[in-house]
Amino acid sequence: MRTILILDEQSVSARDGVEFCVNPASKHPDNPVMLPGEPHQWDSLQVSWPATVLYSESDRKFRCWYSGFDIIQTPDRTWKAGYAESEDGIHWVKPELGQVTFLDLPSNQIKVDWDYTVLSLVCENPMPDAREERRFVSYWTELRGDTYVKGLAYSPDGVNWTRDGHAYSGLPGNRASFQDVSQIIYDADEPAPEFRVKGYSQILRNRSWDNRPMVRHIGLVHGRGIEELEDAEQPVVLSPEEGVDEELHFATVSKAGEDYVMLYESGNFSKNPIHGDIRLAVSPDGRSFRRVHPRVPFIATGPKGMWDENLLVTTTSATQLVGDEIYIFYIGCPNIYNSWPPPYMHSPQRRGSMFAPAYLGLATLPRDRYACAVSVPGKRGTVTLGPVDMPASASLWLNAEGDVVSVTAVEETGRDVAFGHLGSERSQAVYRRVGWTGAAPVGSVKLRIALSESARLYSVRVGE
Repeated sequence: MRTILILDEQSVSARDGVEFCVNPASKHPDNPVMLPGEPHQWDSLQVSWPATVLYSESDRKFRCWYSGFDIIQTPDRTWKAGYAESEDGIHWVKPELGQVTFLDLPSNQIKVDWDYTVLSLVCENPMPDAREERRFVSYWTELRGDTYVKGLAYSPDGVNWTRDGHAYSGLPGNRASFQDVSQIIYDADEPAPEFRVKGYSQILRNRSWDNRPMVRHIGLVHGRGIEELEDAEQPVVLSPEEGVDEELHFATVSKAGEDYVMLYESGNFSKNPIHGDIRLAVSPDGRSFRRVHPRVPFIATGPKGMWDENLLVTTTSATQLVGDEIYIFYIGCPNIYNSWPPPYMHSPQRRGSMFAPAYLGLATLPRDRYACAVSVPGKRGTVTLGPVDMPASASLWLNAEGDVVSVTAVEETGRDVAFGHLGSERSQAVYRRVGWTGAAPVGSVKLRIALSESARLYSVRVGE
């Protein structure tokens, strides 16, 4: 099965009378879906990042690991790790885990028997030979002497963790050498075994246009497995762009067909208030990304006075496929979350992250509908894809809304060889099968798709 996302001009081989646009994810009407706790609870100020939300199809459960902070301004406060569960991703329960009490009351805070700075990420163990007692994998940012490392831990339930060495390390005394890995993905189809596991991170580098040091970019580490990762030869996969953003904070990557789709926080932290929303990038191999509609948010900040007014941050593994819908979890912050990160704050004791609330939000999107092609107003446009290989037994499916006027298969010589129309048979809710007049095309062809004035074409799929 091959999926072709229709994102922008670079997604097609030719176009006429069409334009391309982002298809923004829809914020859930019950947002924020998880709130900080009550004043007597350990997370009474923030449900914050780093945070992970995972949906498990096997037990139909959402699990969330997040960083929490209490509202009382006591000295030497640090973010702790908490755990919550949900049946629908909207209504969350913070179970009493029996590991940590706060003000002599039980809590959902996770306790481990080693020192750490923050819980960086959690994922279900992607390795083919994973044992049940190692169902969940986590990385923890730790400082060992003068060296930052990513501690590795396993758990059968996501609650009780056992440390097992570390998976990644920076250089002693060199903070810039350390990639703050916030997500790992496993791709069994990756042809290079040493890149089967890819980890995406925050990496500190000089900014290109003004050489400002220690600015966040999106980085890449890789390995054959989850237990030993190393820097990519070209570790920066996406950089800030002059006039668009000052830094790139967290990012999350998922595969859609053959493409790697990245959601990243595009941040302008010198503004007052600061501003950061979530935008799109794409890559054919997961090793170098290009922006898609770089000035248009995929998830925008909220209106004035709302809980997500000034800053959105992706969770790790933020895109979870639930049926035929993509659930995207993110952290939102209001206007008073300001004077952050450290290079932009007045003083470490007065940075917004120590005093302002943060919440968990949810946005949703139908499968593979990140962006689309639409006809220019008043015209019927066409897009041409390919060459596309059409095996003898394959079907052609379109992920579209509105009327697709026609589909034409075109040989390399330019001769039209097959003519099709969009039928009613569906696959995965959003895809409709193309029916051919006469024989279906076989072999390498270009596909010329004509759209009505109201149609939106999101993606194309070739396969059963």
